[in-house]
Amino acid sequence: MPVVLSRPRALLLGAFLTLCALLLPVTPAFAHDQLLSSTPEAGERLESPPSEVVMEFSGNVLTIGAAVIVVDEEGRDWAAGEPELDGTRVTVPLEEGMTDAGFEIRWRVVSSDGHPVSGIIPFTLGDGEPLAQGDDGATVGAEQGDSTGAGDTAEGQTDEQGGVPRAVLVGVIGAAVATAAFALTVLVRRRRARPGGTDSSADAG
Repeated sequence: MPVVLSRPRALLLGAFLTLCALLLPVTPAFAHDQLLSSTPEAGERLESPPSEVVMEFSGNVLTIGAAVIVVDEEGRDWAAGEPELDGTRVTVPLEEGMTDAGFEIRWRVVSSDGHPVSGIIPFTLGDGEPLAQGDDGATVGAEQGDSTGAGDTAEGQTDEQGGVPRAVLVGVIGAAVATAAFALTVLVRRRRARPGGTDSSADAG
């Protein structure tokens, strides 16, 4: 025989299921892909010019929205082509003729969760002087999209704004909790209002 729930209990159950549905996706949504390693490495000094830049991420970054430039102190971009994406790996070929100097790899990719992440990887070639971040007046935000307000997630990496803001999620979850609490209060009051504090609809079922 099917169980018939009273209205307050049905309301409470619905609020509880809604809360569970909201809470479960929260953690994966913020697990953006991280930059695990790069060639050249951050802060590395190379004896000879590299032929390419290789970056390895913790997840399969999306094949859209990727941008990588390799600039010197004059702002010249030494990338010889568009980024090539293969699962967790991003590869960019470099032009020949790089001289002893400091360089910055400025990258931006779209994480597998749809959230853009970006960063800077400095390296130095030969006897050149390391390039201080921002020497040419440019930043990752200016080159690849504003990342103001992003939080650091790894060395040289930031999470850009986008997707569903955390404040919105927190507000929705808070509303669900409030709904569940209200439903519970209504249920308790109705049970107390009945003679003997019993739920007649439940007993009838």
